[in-house]
Amino acid sequence: MSQHIRKIFSLGDIKYSWILLLSTVLFGLSNYLDRIYSNDPIWVHASYWISFTIAVLWGAINYICHVHLNNMYKNQDDIKSYVNQLAMNEEDKLELQTYLEDFKKDLMEQGNTEADATREAIKQFKVKEILSLSKNTMFFNLHAHYYLIGWTIVSVIASILFWLLEFTLIPYTLITHTLISVLMAYSIGLFGLFFLYKIIDAVIYQRFKELF
Repeated sequence: MSQHIRKIFSLGDIKYSWILLLSTVLFGLSNYLDRIYSNDPIWVHASYWISFTIAVLWGAINYICHVHLNNMYKNQDDIKSYVNQLAMNEEDKLELQTYLEDFKKDLMEQGNTEADATREAIKQFKVKEILSLSKNTMFFNLHAHYYLIGWTIVSVIASILFWLLEFTLIPYTLITHTLISVLMAYSIGLFGLFFLYKIIDAVIYQRFKELF
């Protein structure tokens, strides 16, 4: 598996997924009830807006959480955090972490403090091949959010599977219609959020240039 595919399908990089799941479930219920009632009650419209608001809230929290985590990574004082943000399989991560820990131990035996030894171990291993595996952008080490593309792909594939299921086995059911609608709506939202995050990164970068 190439490093780009690993970055895209690092689905676990999403933060506070339970908030997004809450929004998804509420949107699904709203969509289902919307199909039942011919004249939509006001509370159905309200639940749509609440689900949308929760999704927006999650988008903000998810971005802020990644900024916070990557600021911690920028300090280069945690070997495990450094290794975890690389697009590698678990076995390679464990091997690299063990190597860095051993290197750190050798530096400490030479008289370096633990913090200095950790930073030096990470610094010495930041070669081009390893840097290319980082799931972060170069600027401020902000997360590149490739996982949003991965979740978009997963959502689209799931919606296609449900459509095929509806088309072949259980045609025209409210549940499959609802599931397809939810998956397509949130796949579009996640794909759009990827570009929104990039715009926010660009704004931060422009602001940084103006200040410094």
